Amino acid sequence: MYLPASLVPERWQWLASVALFAVLVLAVARAPWSRLREDEQSHLWLGMIVFLALLWSVASGVGQTVRFHLLGATLAYLLFGPWLAMLALGTAGAAVTLANGLGWATYPLHVLLSAAVPIAVSDRVLRIAERRLPPNYFIYVFVAAFLGGTLAMFASGLATASLVALAMPEAPHAGEDLLPMLLMLGFGEGTLTGMLASLMVVYRPRWVGTFSDARYLGRGEKE
Repeated sequence: MYLPASLVPERWQWLASVALFAVLVLAVARAPWSRLREDEQSHLWLGMIVFLALLWSVASGVGQTVRFHLLGATLAYLLFGPWLAMLALGTAGAAVTLANGLGWATYPLHVLLSAAVPIAVSDRVLRIAERRLPPNYFIYVFVAAFLGGTLAMFASGLATASLVALAMPEAPHAGEDLLPMLLMLGFGEGTLTGMLASLMVVYRPRWVGTFSDARYLGRGEKE
């Protein structure tokens, strides 16, 4: 979610920079780097960065304040887990910022809203599904992928709308124009994530780090 620098107080920009720096340091420290040395995993991760950069480049504006785009955060999380996904999304955001001349002042806030928030939501959805629902392929696709992607987009959009409302207290209904687009993007995000995750689980299960054949298909290991 792109917020123009004119809308974001400088204090928020500094706080977002500190928060993003802490998240990225934690991601670098905890990321399972050994996975990228397996088979084609490094190529998959780099390809995901390119895919995310293209996805984030296609943005639609709401008034003069916010530009929304599909996130791809849930898909990245399902494939790589939270830390590698966070680094991929952060790199994609930097590429989009540089390529489109968006300015770096709101880059940290953009990545927090479009990456950290949806990844956290996606992780929570998957954990709840693993604890409370039967281990089933369709549960993974429809709950972890489709519902997780939808809720991740909603959470990111609502966080953005809340910031807009806080930044524009003189316009108490400033966030209301965001809701119709948020509903459409939420469905689109869930559909895109569900379709791609289901295809990868069937044809390239080794690509999907959070999917286990032993758990969801009753097999001893991934084929």
